[in-house]
Amino acid sequence: MYISVTGAAQDAAVRLDKSSLEIEDTYISLASQRIVAISNRSDVIAHFRWTRFATSADEERQKLTYVTSRNNIFKLM
Repeated sequence: MYISVTGAAQDAAVRLDKSSLEIEDTYISLASQRIVAISNRSDVIAHFRWTRFATSADEERQKLTYVTSRNNIFKLM
C-alpha cells in the first residue's frame, strides 16, 4: 500500500523527519506501527490531522458509495 503525505504552507518551517516510510503487511490479529516526527521550527501553530482521503469531498464520495452499495444489498434480501 502506498500513501502519499502532502501539505501546504507559506514561509513555515514545518517538516516530516522522513521522506518515506515502509510498513510490512498486516493481517487480522497482527499489528504494524512506525513513528513519524513532525518538526515545527516556526512561531506559528501548525494544525494537522491524519486522514484516509485527500479531501473531505473524497471522503463524502466514499461514504455515499458505501451507503448506496449497502442499501442495494438489503434490497436483494
